[in-house]
Amino acid sequence: MSLPSKFIVFLGRTFSGHNHDYKMLKQEFPPEMDGLRDLHIRVDLGSQGMQSDDHLEQLDIPHKKPRKSQKNPQPA
Repeated sequence: MSLPSKFIVFLGRTFSGHNHDYKMLKQEFPPEMDGLRDLHIRVDLGSQGMQSDDHLEQLDIPHKKPRKSQKNPQPA
């Protein structure tokens, strides 16, 4: 984890094999501990369950870009 200025505030342990970022974060900061509640957090689309699991109010998740398809040839 880092600040917008790229200052590192937390460096978690390494995991072997294939692990999802959000799964590793839940192991370091279990939702029942409320360790992230007072932080403003920016995550990628892979962490969509984070808001409901951790009950975070200051969580920024980007919106998924609409796919181009026959029904939607020019997504906004």
